[in-house]
Amino acid sequence: MREALHVIDNELVNLPYSATTDEVANLKKLAKKEIYQCPYCQAKLIVKHGEERGLYFSHQHSEACEESRIIDRAEKRYIKQIERESKLHTVLVDIILDELEIKSKINKEMYVSLGYREKNDWKEYPDIYVKLPMKELAISIITNVNPTDDSKLAQQIKKRHEYFLNKGVEPVWFIEKKEQAIEKEKNSIILWDAELSIASKTKEDTKWDILISNEIDDEDFFNYFNYPTTFTHDVDVKSLYYIFNTDEKIVVRVQRFLKDRIMKPFRAFLLNEGYEIPFADALAIEDGFMLSNSEIEEEYRKVFQDKINQKRDEKAEQQRHEEETRKKRLEQEEKERKRNTEEREMILNNLLQQNAIDKIRIELTYNELKRLLKEKISLTQKEQMELWTKFMPKIGLKNSNIVWEIVLNNNCKNFSDLKVHLEKMLL
Repeated sequence: MREALHVIDNELVNLPYSATTDEVANLKKLAKKEIYQCPYCQAKLIVKHGEERGLYFSHQHSEACEESRIIDRAEKRYIKQIERESKLHTVLVDIILDELEIKSKINKEMYVSLGYREKNDWKEYPDIYVKLPMKELAISIITNVNPTDDSKLAQQIKKRHEYFLNKGVEPVWFIEKKEQAIEKEKNSIILWDAELSIASKTKEDTKWDILISNEIDDEDFFNYFNYPTTFTHDVDVKSLYYIFNTDEKIVVRVQRFLKDRIMKPFRAFLLNEGYEIPFADALAIEDGFMLSNSEIEEEYRKVFQDKINQKRDEKAEQQRHEEETRKKRLEQEEKERKRNTEEREMILNNLLQQNAIDKIRIELTYNELKRLLKEKISLTQKEQMELWTKFMPKIGLKNSNIVWEIVLNNNCKNFSDLKVHLEKMLL
């Protein structure tokens, strides 16, 4: 944790937490020469050292000014707020603060301070407060995120996030990078509740919104990416910023996703594999922090669009192939139907020309039977109705051959002859 600040040559400086005996003695000698002063009341400060607080500044006779007492109380509340964080948290806060202080010296319109110092009367503190000409930012670093306390942490983060927004300050969250729950084959990321709560909305996210909104009406949009969607709401691309230390430097991993499931498991559509940028680039100022690389984002959007176009072309080609296959099948079926019709026609003609039962090589349909009876015994419309309603239900429509056999076997000349034999058969 950063120790109490002092002023020397109008510059705010901090003491290290620990020091050697000689270093402590030297700092105390410098303090006696009255070169350290309180940044709030300008009173001269002395240097103290103890096991609990380490090396720190104090007003003489421990009579701190009211402003210092307020800051001290705020610091204690802040320490309690970050009790759950890992040791890396303090390191990351210091690194970010140092980076921003360097930028503030170049950009005079930028002001940087520790959150609890600048907003000491707040109930929730950001780790770092940044003021720009048109915007105030609340930077918070979250470490030690895990499934065990995720639900509790998520509630704390939501509360803090909403508190900052209500204070008119834009929250910016960095998450200690751990193993991400990514289903690569499904273009899916499973988010913890805490991650979903602090996802950001930036200009780059809005550009993704526009791209996806223009494409998502395609019913196969998610199928192109093998994503198991439950999507039923407006397009809302969000981003997460994971921070971690490499052997050489601190980097930020930018991860963008399309918000989808809002109930556990919190599955979201992963737009791409994400990318890493140097920490200094992430904190570049452009109406807030850049938090991205515009060239990489543009390339990713191009790749995303190209994949959609490619999948759409493949779908169209497949549909053309299926349509051609369907046409060929229909043509083949039509040829087969025509061939069967011609064959049946020939058989029916043979049946009419030859009074031979053994010539029946097909099962007659009822319509074919009617045709044969019209030719053979001059069956009328009225007689057809009687045959249909009185005899065929008992004989069975699939047994039309039986009726024709009766006609041939008994050399029936008319329907009356046929009726006699049908009635005998059905007795």
